[in-house]
Amino acid sequence: MHLMPMPANKTDAPPPIQYERLTEAEYRILKLLDLGFSNQEIAERLGITVGTTKWHLHHMFEKLQVRTRAKAAVLARELGLV
Repeated sequence: MHLMPMPANKTDAPPPIQYERLTEAEYRILKLLDLGFSNQEIAERLGITVGTTKWHLHHMFEKLQVRTRAKAAVLARELGLV
């Protein structure tokens, strides 16, 4: 069994999840993402471009410290965001 070493000090620890800093647009997109909407469907629903949708998703993923839509949706449910 391989265990990850504990951070030597606080500066080695990962930064806290910044979900409280999600924008209103990011929250709306997160809710639609959780419902299984595609980027195209989210864009159409919100009246924005697919590129803008992707831009918001990118920043939201950084704040939530996730890399996939599925992980963002699971985390959003765990944190009570959706």
